[in-house]
Amino acid sequence: MFPESQAFSRNRNGVQMKIEILGCSGSVMNGYNTTSILINGDTLIDAGSVASAVSEEAIRAIRNILITHTHMDHIKELPFVLDTLFAQKHGEITIWGSAPTIDTLGRHIFNGLVWPEIREYNLNGSFISLREVPKGEFAIGNLTVQSFPVDHIPGSVQYMLSEGNGYVLFSGDTTSDTRLFDLVRSLGDALKAFFVEVSFPNRMEKIARISYHLTPGLLEKALKGRVSPSTRVVAYHLKPKYIDEIVAELPPNVAYITGGEAFEF
Repeated sequence: MFPESQAFSRNRNGVQMKIEILGCSGSVMNGYNTTSILINGDTLIDAGSVASAVSEEAIRAIRNILITHTHMDHIKELPFVLDTLFAQKHGEITIWGSAPTIDTLGRHIFNGLVWPEIREYNLNGSFISLREVPKGEFAIGNLTVQSFPVDHIPGSVQYMLSEGNGYVLFSGDTTSDTRLFDLVRSLGDALKAFFVEVSFPNRMEKIARISYHLTPGLLEKALKGRVSPSTRVVAYHLKPKYIDEIVAELPPNVAYITGGEAFEF
């Protein structure tokens, strides 16, 4: 299912972080799945396309879900993932997000009308909870996680992950947020990979700015003087309708993904 693999350096314990791109498109179209990124088989970043992308067995291994924000393309399969996990006899599943994200999920999705209420839900020995991400670093298994706010909708965050040998940064949806790109600069060579959204081609810069997204041109300006040559920069969240345009306009030091790729580092 994951035909491509990119090898990065092992951490001090010889363990590699595995990143599987279940989906990463900025919209739904035949052959393109929306954002879901599986880390080490048990942690998700967003839940745009999980149940439709992996086996039931793979879903049952998930223990933590990190939500960047509550736009539908990032949460649309979250209820169906939880539906599968309900059937487990044991285990805790935690959905993480900023305070506005957790509030929105509780009010508008898991509210007893759209989907059963699950702020703290115990069924058949499975405990499912919605939790606000702590300030500063926190641990999920072997992962160290930290969230930072970004410009998109209220409560939007990026996630920075580490297993002890550098960092991987996932931008979430955002625009030319100086906080994000100043963080990239501050990490220097320690930033092993930067997964950054690029939703629109350059000719649609006005729409990109209004909707708080990036174009290749905006990304190039934001990266200038801020990213280490050793950092792998990977564009994702490309809208399928504009993929050819976006790819042709990406800076030469920026790769791109459309879903189905796998990385280890």
